[in-house]
Order: sequence, then C-alpha cells, then structure tokens
Amino acid sequence: MAIRLPENLVPENTPLAWMIDSWVGGGILEYENVEPAAYIHEMCFDASDGGPYLKVTSKVWLAKEPAGVVDKEAPGQVTYDQLTKDELWMQHTGYIRVNPESNQREDGSYEIESMLTSPVGVAHAWVGLINGPRLQMITDSVMRSGSGAMIEAAKIMAGSVASDLFYALDMAAFGADMRSYMAGRLSRTFDASVDPAADEQDAQ
Repeated sequence: MAIRLPENLVPENTPLAWMIDSWVGGGILEYENVEPAAYIHEMCFDASDGGPYLKVTSKVWLAKEPAGVVDKEAPGQVTYDQLTKDELWMQHTGYIRVNPESNQREDGSYEIESMLTSPVGVAHAWVGLINGPRLQMITDSVMRSGSGAMIEAAKIMAGSVASDLFYALDMAAFGADMRSYMAGRLSRTFDASVDPAADEQDAQ
C-alpha cells in the first residue's frame, strides 16, 4: 500500500497523515427517486496551513456515461480517466481534525470531528473514529438554511485498500430512511502542494 507521509507534519495530524493528498476517482450513486448514475469525484485533504487539522474539499460530477460502465474493481484513476464530467452534482468544503480533548483509545483509534458546508444551504458536523487507514463517521448535527436541502443525517465508512481510498456514504434525506447513497474509489495523485510548508529554520 503506497502511503505518502509528508514532512513537517504537526503531531496532532499523525493519525490523519495517510489521507493527505489530492484524490481522483468515481463510482455509482443511487437514492430514492434517483436512478443509478456514474459519477466523477475529486477530493483533497490539505495540510499546507500547518495547523492541527486538514482542509477538505470535495466535488462530484455526474458522468456522461451510464452507471454500467463503472468497474467497481478498477482503481480510482482508471475510473476517473474513463468517465467524462457532465453536471456538477455536489460539493463540500470544510475541515477535519483529531478531537484535541480526547486521547488514543485502547484499540488504537482516535476520535475525529469534521465540519463541512455545501452551497445548497446545508452544513454538517461529523464525529467518528479513525484507526490506522480506516475511519467511520456519522453526522452529529445537520444545519440548514430556510431553503436548504432536506438532509437529515448521514454516515460514512472509508479506508485505504491497495493504495486506493474506498468509501461508502449512506444518507437519510428528503423523507427517505437511512440508505446507501454513494460508493466509490479514489486514487492518490501524490500532490506535494498539500503538504505542510517547511519551517524557515529547516529550509536553511
């Protein structure tokens, strides 16, 4: 499994280190009243600020190709190269960090928390656990503007397998119960621009 460990990483980000990169890939989404569709996904976990957190950006486009062309066994990069971007389906931006008020658990896991916002008038507060290259999170709360999308709750499971980032997202929204929404696979791009900057002393 290829894991790129950035230099100059603050200690608080060590449990998140394997995530730091820009990732590309895709998968299949399906929901209540939404037919199965192929999608393209670009995601970035950015540590360049040097703080005890990662900046998260995520964009998903529907693909022009049908869902049937997606090979779930193919690396994320292969899916990304195979599909063509169509409509921008959703995007999020925010932050993820290790809970600074918690300690490592006996099983080796750490508590993590995240805040993500979207342009459809919804913000999510997430909580969960990370243990090595595996994480799971659920929404602790969902905040909506007056016209915000009717999203009630969500949960995600993700992990690094064969150097790719696999994930499955479930959602309760628009009157439907919690159910599978998206499942995809991403490949890292080895993007050094998201690494923490070197200290001036280190650069000398």
